[in-house]
Amino acid sequence: MKRPTLLPIALALATFLLLTLALWPQDTPTATVVVASHDLGAGARLTPADLATVTLPAAQAPTDALADPDALVGQSLAVVRYAGEPITPKHLGPTLVLAPDERGIALTVQADTGLAGLLRPGMTVGLVATLQDPTAHRLFAKHLLENLRVLYVSPDFQARPAQPLDPAATPVPTAPAAPRLARQGVIVLAARTQPEPLVFESAQTILHRQLASEEAADSQTAPEPAPAPPDVRWAVPVELLAALNAADAAFTLVLSPADAQPFTSPGLELPTLLTQSAQE
Repeated sequence: MKRPTLLPIALALATFLLLTLALWPQDTPTATVVVASHDLGAGARLTPADLATVTLPAAQAPTDALADPDALVGQSLAVVRYAGEPITPKHLGPTLVLAPDERGIALTVQADTGLAGLLRPGMTVGLVATLQDPTAHRLFAKHLLENLRVLYVSPDFQARPAQPLDPAATPVPTAPAAPRLARQGVIVLAARTQPEPLVFESAQTILHRQLASEEAADSQTAPEPAPAPPDVRWAVPVELLAALNAADAAFTLVLSPADAQPFTSPGLELPTLLTQSAQE
């Protein structure tokens, strides 16, 4: 009787061992990473409740990731971090401090009047206030303040990136995603505590001053009588903003160039504008 050859058995056993090794779960290196436990705005000072840790594949962890939340407690964020996003030393920055003659005051602005997600801490903005008298159907708008520093912007009021920084990375479980840009948001501005003039200057006065400047070189032109002085009212910006808040005023933020020219205005009452349009 012919003996069975051992070669097929050996080959089958080798194949089995190779398949077992190939399919056996491999230990993937991991790393512990500190992440934001909820949406955090730029300028926020980190507390233990703001931080959490997750375990990620080492290849997906930032190279400067931190594993210990205590290393971040008390630090301030220079940028917005959303829930589940890693917080590393590059995201930290100095907190914007108030000058002795400044106070922080919070305002609520709409997306279309709050620069549509463009606003960031450290910017300076001007402010137009709009007041409405529903009983008289009157609406009045006036540019009131300039050079207000932005201290804080709520995270849901800042435009988010269009997509994750690393689309190939495995998503980190987070809280339900918030809307990409909220319809309204809270901002904190540094408002001054010293009285400032609020100049209500008529359009005729402004035009007269411009014409006088253009004709100053013409010595043969007789100077026109000076117009009536502008109406000047003094107010402390902190109190002005608080009063407008209480009066349910609408705020429109405006960006200005670095070399912005100061200007005055009479303010705009909408019925007056409508009347002028009807007459034209």
